[in-house]
Amino acid sequence: MGIWENILLAIEGLKANKMRALLTMLGIIIGISSVIAISTLGQIMEASVLGIFDEQGGSNLVGFGIRQKEDAARDYYYYEDWINVSMIEDVEERFSDEIDAVAIQTDMLQGDIRVRKEDKKAQIYGVNAGYAKQSMTTVNCGRYITPDDCAKNRSICVISDKQAEAMFGSQRGAIGQTVSIKANYGRHGTGLLTDFTVVGVYQYKLPSFLSSMVNVEDWNSEVYVPYTTLIRIMGGDETFWSFNVNMKTGVEPEEFCTKVADYMNNSYYRDNDSYEIYYQTAASQMDMISSILGTVSLVISIIAAISLLVGGIGVMNIMLVSVTERTREIGVRKALGAPNSAIRTQFIVESIVICLIGGLIGIALGFGLGNIAGAVVGTYAAPKVSTVAIAVGFSLAVGVFFGFYPANRAAKLDPIEALRYE
Repeated sequence: MGIWENILLAIEGLKANKMRALLTMLGIIIGISSVIAISTLGQIMEASVLGIFDEQGGSNLVGFGIRQKEDAARDYYYYEDWINVSMIEDVEERFSDEIDAVAIQTDMLQGDIRVRKEDKKAQIYGVNAGYAKQSMTTVNCGRYITPDDCAKNRSICVISDKQAEAMFGSQRGAIGQTVSIKANYGRHGTGLLTDFTVVGVYQYKLPSFLSSMVNVEDWNSEVYVPYTTLIRIMGGDETFWSFNVNMKTGVEPEEFCTKVADYMNNSYYRDNDSYEIYYQTAASQMDMISSILGTVSLVISIIAAISLLVGGIGVMNIMLVSVTERTREIGVRKALGAPNSAIRTQFIVESIVICLIGGLIGIALGFGLGNIAGAVVGTYAAPKVSTVAIAVGFSLAVGVFFGFYPANRAAKLDPIEALRYE
């Protein structure tokens, strides 16, 4: 009997016992679908993160910040440890041939916007003119914050199109209007109301991975003011943890970041015994995210492997039952001259078919589950071809491994004893 005849025989056997076959495949289906689903989700998450990077300048966006040295003499900050505006301006001027824009942002503060005695919740950001480049902000009406606004601590603000329409009826009608903004800060979370003039209205858009998850009406509360104005209101100083840079097209990120970090460390932080400048590129952030996703995938794969092991034991068990049920058939075939290898092949092929069908169902189910989750974030993806190939190969391996013992037991049956079996 050839391989094809064995496959057809195995399929006929599965059709005759559909429920038993399905329950046998269940462990294989769960294990394979888990692997495929997590692989699909990984592809979706990677695509979403790349979308966010593209929305914020993509590979041209890099960040610089301060961190503690490994051999730090202290674990607390002095004023001179922080990055100040003069340092940032020096970097912008020194590397102007390679820099498109420098973005400065204060910590985000929760607060309220008051219009005609009505308060609306807001998230208040102190930014400079370069922040528009980083956030890819589109101004619909009016203008964005300018360097002159920051230099003169002007009490002006840029609000979202949704805010403008809700508070003033139209975007253009918001320009020149006065709003009172209260930033909540300090121990008791209180702040003073300060009047700001609306000079611009920007088009609010959610990051792509959130666009299908939330209602944009609930995510339109960002208000931008000059960073110097917000610092003055809070009573702080013009120092920062970090700043971002949009490089010009064609600049190599790693080389540029190394030059800037080395320059700052060799000048401003040369005598600092505890803190230094470090940098992050889009590639390094992607590597970090990939590492996290890899760890999650490993955990899921271990769980899936346990499921596949249980499924394989189930396959072995059902094949042993099948051998017992077909003992007389085996005896007849051996009495008619069927060699042990033919009996062994028949049962191994049947085991492989069970695992292969279970594996294919698991692949389809995992792909479906992964993209159902992807529909939530508005991104779709397919699992890697290598992952699918490994899943199919693993299914075949489980079929051979767990089918061999029952098949070998069937092949070694004594034909006389088999024919007597009732």
